[in-house]
Amino acid sequence: MTNQVRILVVDDSATQRILLESHLKSGGYDIHTAGDGVEALECIQRELPDMVVTDLQMPNMDGLQLVREISEQQIDVPVILTTAAGSEIIAAEALHAGAASYVPKSALATLLLPTVVRILELRKASQPNQQLADCLGSVSIQWHLTNDQSLVPDLIRRVEAILNEFGVYDSSQHMQIAMALDESITNAIVHGNLEINSDLRDIDNGQPYVDEINRRMTLPPYCDRRVLFRIQADRNNATFTIRDQGPGFCVDKVADPTDMANLENVSGRGLLLINAFMDEVSHNEGGKEIVMVKYCDNTADEVST
Repeated sequence: MTNQVRILVVDDSATQRILLESHLKSGGYDIHTAGDGVEALECIQRELPDMVVTDLQMPNMDGLQLVREISEQQIDVPVILTTAAGSEIIAAEALHAGAASYVPKSALATLLLPTVVRILELRKASQPNQQLADCLGSVSIQWHLTNDQSLVPDLIRRVEAILNEFGVYDSSQHMQIAMALDESITNAIVHGNLEINSDLRDIDNGQPYVDEINRRMTLPPYCDRRVLFRIQADRNNATFTIRDQGPGFCVDKVADPTDMANLENVSGRGLLLINAFMDEVSHNEGGKEIVMVKYCDNTADEVST
């Protein structure tokens, strides 16, 4: 098959490599494997994969060290972590170091393929005209989105094209922004406007979850609601505002998304990624709006000091 997506699976356990390979091959991907981070870097240097899926705890070079090496060598490849209970601290460091996402090992069967597909969709971005881009000062745009989730990747690619004009984020930061936007906009649609209960994902491989989304897409009042998305950006930072028209939620009752002890909770995975990837995250009092800020490197250094 030509143009087949190539994925490198990294895990010191042969059993786990076989399991991951089985899940990914069902998606039609070309799978290669490595036993640790050192071997993975050798594979990457021989032929750049389209994606890396790696365990965290391995001998010789663990997943965190691998993510750092990929970032330091400016290798343009997204990395997905597979996480287990007890790996919370190292997972948090790896996400901040540049990993694109994570999937709990307890949820590989349901989350791995959708995560791979989403990241590959979000990597499709156009390159700017640099001479024109250098003239750009600031941008403020807003959209009023329907509940059609198929619009989300195209919207994010549009946002990525805008941010590319400024040239202040590297490829890893662009992927982090894309993942945070994907999680937050999808959450506003599914859990905000359509009021879908996350527990439905745990029944019959998530089919009732999908069925209820499709049902409410044409059922008032859900189908009449919209999601406001606004980007305000310049060469110092980008601020993203997302507001749904659902009933909202009690922010205080949500498991702390900044606490990596909640890493294995699939239901809180989106907020955890958002908080790991964005520099500032806040919700309004009614839980209908989230505001996220991503600083460029120079600005982030000034803010931290």
